[in-house]
Amino acid sequence: MKLRLSYSRTSTFLHCKAAYRWAYIEGLTPRVKAMPLQIGDIVHQLFHLQFEGKITKEDVQNLEEFVKKNYPANDPLVNLQVALEAATLFSGYLNNPEYQQDPITQTSSEVHLELEMPNFILYGRIDGICKTKDDKQWRLERKTTKMMDSYFLTGLKKSLQAGIYDFLAEKNSLNLTGTIYDILVKTKIPQYKRNLVLKNRKAIERAIQTVEGVCRDIQRGDFYPSSNCINYNRECDYSPLCNFDSEETRKAFFQTIPERERR
Repeated sequence: MKLRLSYSRTSTFLHCKAAYRWAYIEGLTPRVKAMPLQIGDIVHQLFHLQFEGKITKEDVQNLEEFVKKNYPANDPLVNLQVALEAATLFSGYLNNPEYQQDPITQTSSEVHLELEMPNFILYGRIDGICKTKDDKQWRLERKTTKMMDSYFLTGLKKSLQAGIYDFLAEKNSLNLTGTIYDILVKTKIPQYKRNLVLKNRKAIERAIQTVEGVCRDIQRGDFYPSSNCINYNRECDYSPLCNFDSEETRKAFFQTIPERERR
């Protein structure tokens, strides 16, 4: 069976080869997802439901049950905090006057893209596709983050994710001008910024070279751990296994996902 690679798989491997093995070969996933990731996940689901017309203001104001369905292992207080932060970010985005003055029209949501390459299958799911007033098409990417600075914004322009998605879009006959990033900053009073980034040919070339190199390394089967156990300003989910890989550790901190469900 051909190896399947996505941005998530590639970036995991680049950060820690051992984490890639545990996550995508052995199918181990943390029993408890970090709260910032839960908030980002819920916000993305809300945007998709809003695009499909399947959510109301009342639903947004009562998100605890929705969070509980997604994360049944959560403590009720965690569900409450995730629900409050997600609702605040989502509602603030919809009511932000900056976006109303600079309108875009979203034409699709949660678009799956896939391409068979000689040695692997490359795939990804983009938040959506939108049009600006000049009728140009853009990839729409919503980012939730704790901090927005020049380093973060510069990273968007040359990111591996952008290169992979722009490549997939091209090969799937999507004529995209670039990416519109709608950034939701999780501060006490949420901040919002829209940032347009043109498609970058060099970033696409670098991204494909990177994925091809990762494919070769995976096929060699050398999955050694990284010495950098901090990722996105938090400890790696697989640190317990790095510290002591045992049956007890696996049962306490992880669950095994069936191979057909691994992304």
